[in-house]
Amino acid sequence: MQKHAALIAALLFAGSACAESPDTGSQLANMGMAADLGTTALGLSLGAAEANPLGLMTIPLKLMVKAQIDKIPDENQRREATARFTGVQFGAAAANLCTLALGSPAVAVLCMAGGMIAGYTKVKSIPTETDCVNKHMAKLQQAAETGRVYRISLKTCEGAYESEPMLAQGGAAEQAQ
Repeated sequence: MQKHAALIAALLFAGSACAESPDTGSQLANMGMAADLGTTALGLSLGAAEANPLGLMTIPLKLMVKAQIDKIPDENQRREATARFTGVQFGAAAANLCTLALGSPAVAVLCMAGGMIAGYTKVKSIPTETDCVNKHMAKLQQAAETGRVYRISLKTCEGAYESEPMLAQGGAAEQAQ
């Protein structure tokens, strides 16, 4: 009965951990939490025992830690904390999967290390808003000098020139006459 309750609780919290977040690094952290909780739930449903002495208490702790990380005002510090947190989540999920698949603690440790590196590296590869603006600075300056509009999507870090301003088009039409 306790295993079924743990499975249901883990799956419910895993679903809420996947809720959309405005920041891609934050989304990866949510995915890592969901992966850890989901693989833990899978293991419990298959008869494995929870190795973490905190048990179900890890669920609210994960959510509280993530909420505190999201409040860090400096984007570089927030990205570093998110990368570390995400690395731990993916590491735990990888260790869970290797434990279930192979039953070898030594291999599970290696899987955990690999998952941690993968999660950390993925978050660190996401540019901050400052990184994104700096990447497009030359085109922003060129747009300002030529009177064009260059827009950047901070969510995707993609930039593009907009069509010519109506005033510039009208001026060109008048000059052509």
